[in-house]
Amino acid sequence: MTSFALKLLAVLTMLVDHLGILLHDDKHLIAYKTYVILRSVGRFAFPIYALLLAEGFRHLRKKPERLKAHALLLAALAVISEFLFDFFDHKILLDVQSQSVMFTLLLGFAGLWLADQWQQKPWVQVGIYLLFGAAGQLIASNYGTAGVLLIFAFSFYLRGLEDKPYWKRFLGVLAVIICYYLFYLWVHSSFSGPATLWRYLKANIYYAEAHLLLVPILAAYSGKLGPRNRILHRCYQWFYPAHLALLCLISALMG
Repeated sequence: MTSFALKLLAVLTMLVDHLGILLHDDKHLIAYKTYVILRSVGRFAFPIYALLLAEGFRHLRKKPERLKAHALLLAALAVISEFLFDFFDHKILLDVQSQSVMFTLLLGFAGLWLADQWQQKPWVQVGIYLLFGAAGQLIASNYGTAGVLLIFAFSFYLRGLEDKPYWKRFLGVLAVIICYYLFYLWVHSSFSGPATLWRYLKANIYYAEAHLLLVPILAAYSGKLGPRNRILHRCYQWFYPAHLALLCLISALMG
């Protein structure tokens, strides 16, 4: 599995996810069961984006100019995407109550960059990770604290990736995904006890299964880039706002 293949899978599953929202929540054109299937497929997208963001930082961390350029690009994409996200999700141009996943990715990248400056002080790094994770919840970005911390967790997982056999990669990804998803549910259950968390897990069992199905796919990634093309790379970077703009247009045309 190459990074190119993961990028393709990420954009396709995200598109399926958002089509489910458009066709059910917005237009009521599909049955609820179909909606759940589409949304379950969409659960692949964010963990892949989180892994690829951490991988991108791993390759750019020794290149300050490219790091800065990538951070600025993420910030620009976050601002542009916010208006499209709010219109697609809430039918208004700006909703300060929730932010798009691009802000989650931006916080993750910024946290990795800042923590990298304190490699000799791990406790400072831990503080930075917790601070940026809390920021994700504070600004109500998609996936919140769990999403930001997932990026940090993948950053640790990717260290020495090329030397790890598949079974070690599988166990590593499995541990990361389980911890991420349980923490995500715990936050959304308002930090409730085990009984309430178990009810949340059962109510979202299809989404949990989708996350587990993703594990062997992510574990198959061994650091290979795959086909390299500047145009395709730009398409991947700009796909989030571009596809939201298209879906907003389709929604408007459908009335």
